[in-house]
Amino acid sequence: MRTELDETLKHLRAQLASLDSLDPEQCEQLQVTVNEIEESLDQHDVSSQSLADRLSEATAEFQESHPSLTNNVGRIAHMLAQMGI
Repeated sequence: MRTELDETLKHLRAQLASLDSLDPEQCEQLQVTVNEIEESLDQHDVSSQSLADRLSEATAEFQESHPSLTNNVGRIAHMLAQMGI
């Protein structure tokens, strides 16, 4: 599961880097959240619900315009919950 999560985070980073149509503030918010996820993967006191909530908030405004990006963020949130992080 961890390898799949790492790959999905890597793919999300690549998507964020290639999107010109995403609001820079939204992109920054997602990048910060991805950084927090990566930094907290090895910690035991991380709240996956908090991370999942922030991911959902970060994607709420562009769900319709960027369905692939939204799908990847959803996969990450689901994986975090499954891992019990």
